[in-house]
Amino acid sequence: MTLEGIRIALAALRENKLRTFLTLLGNIVGTMAVIAVVSLLAGIDTYAREEIAAEGSNVVTVSRFDFFELLTDFDAFLQAIRRNPVLDLEDYAYLSERVETSIARDATVDRRVSVRAGDRGVRNVNLQGRTESFASIENLVIADGRSLSPLEVRRGRAVAVIGSEIAESLWPNEDPLGRTFKTAGRHFRVIGVGAPRSSQLGESRNRFAIIPITTYRKTFGGEESIAFKFRAPDPDSVERLIGEIRFAMRVLHRLKPAETDDFAVLTSERILDLWGKISHAIFRALVALVSIALVVGGVVLMNVMLVAVTERTREIGVRKALGATRRNILAQFLAESVTLSLVGGATGVLLGFSIAALISALTPVPYAIKGWAIAAGLGVTFVIGIVFGTYPANRAARLDPVEALRHE
Repeated sequence: MTLEGIRIALAALRENKLRTFLTLLGNIVGTMAVIAVVSLLAGIDTYAREEIAAEGSNVVTVSRFDFFELLTDFDAFLQAIRRNPVLDLEDYAYLSERVETSIARDATVDRRVSVRAGDRGVRNVNLQGRTESFASIENLVIADGRSLSPLEVRRGRAVAVIGSEIAESLWPNEDPLGRTFKTAGRHFRVIGVGAPRSSQLGESRNRFAIIPITTYRKTFGGEESIAFKFRAPDPDSVERLIGEIRFAMRVLHRLKPAETDDFAVLTSERILDLWGKISHAIFRALVALVSIALVVGGVVLMNVMLVAVTERTREIGVRKALGATRRNILAQFLAESVTLSLVGGATGVLLGFSIAALISALTPVPYAIKGWAIAAGLGVTFVIGIVFGTYPANRAARLDPVEALRHE
C-alpha cells in the first residue's frame, strides 16, 4: 500500500501542477534557504580554516586594539582607540629582547598605494613595511631573487620584494630584478619576486610590495601603529608565548595590576572562535525564519490532503468494501503526504545548491556541499509530511464505507 500511495501521489503531482507548486512552495523555499546559506557558510568556514592553517595556528599577533571588538563590543572598541597608545619599533625591540618562546618574529604596517615604472603603473598595491623575518611568518616563497636582509632593514634601504602581479604588470616578459619603481615620491629597487598565490575572497594576494619597515617609517612618518607577529615553536607553546608578551608589554607600558591591557593579543583560535559565533548566530536566525515557511507549507499540505480526501471519498469506500483496513488507508494517505513533502524538500535542496553555486560564481564567496545539510533538509520535510499528513490520513481512515460509497 505504501508503494501504491507513492504512485498515486506522483500521479497527483503531474495532474495538478499549479496546486502541486503552491502546496510545495513552503517546503521548497524553506529547504532552499537552509541549503544555500549552510553551503555558503560551510565554504567560508573551510576557507577561513585553510587560510589560518597556512599561516599557522601558533602565530600570535600584537596590535594596538582588537579589531574584532568592532563586531562584539563597539563601546570597548572606541575606548581602545582613545586609550591605547600607538605601537612603534621601540615596543617591537623591547619585546624581541624579552620574549624567549618565539622562534620567529616580525613587525608589520601597510597601506594602499599606486606604483609606477616608466609609462606603466599599478593601483591599489598593498605596500608593507616588514622586517627581514616576514617570509618565515607568512610562509611566503621567494620565486626569484632574495628576501630583505637585516642590514637593509637596519639602515632603511630603498629595496623591495614584490608580488608576481606587480612584476608582470610593470615589466611584462622582462626580468624585474634590479629594476626600480616609484611610489610616494621614492624609487625602490626590486630584489625579489614572490611566488604566485591564490586569491583571497576575490582579492589578489600577488599585488604587494614589501619594503623594510624602517624605510616605510622614513617615508610615511611614525604616526601609524605597528603590529607584531610572533611564532611559537608549536601550538602547545602558544599560551606561554602569550603570557610572556602580555607581561613584557604591561611592564613596558607601566600598567598597574588592576589596569586593563592597553594593547591587544590575537591568535588564530580567537579568530576562528569569533567566526564560529557569527556563523552560529546566522544559522539560528535562519532556522527561526525557515521554520515559519515550513509550518506554513505544512498547513497548506494538510489542507490539500483534506481536499484530496473529500475528492476521493468514494474511492476510499470502494477500497474498504474490497477489504482495505483502517491501517491500509492511513498508510496510503501518509505515504502520499510524505511523498509530496519530500518532493518539495528535494527540489529545495537542488535549488539551494544551485543558488549557492551561482553566488559563488558571481562573487568571491566560496561554497561547500555538506552531506548532513542534505540529510537534515530531507529529514525535516519527511517529518513535515508525517506531522501534517496525520490528520487527513486519520480522517480518511475513519470514513464509514457505506457513507463513503454513497458520496457523490
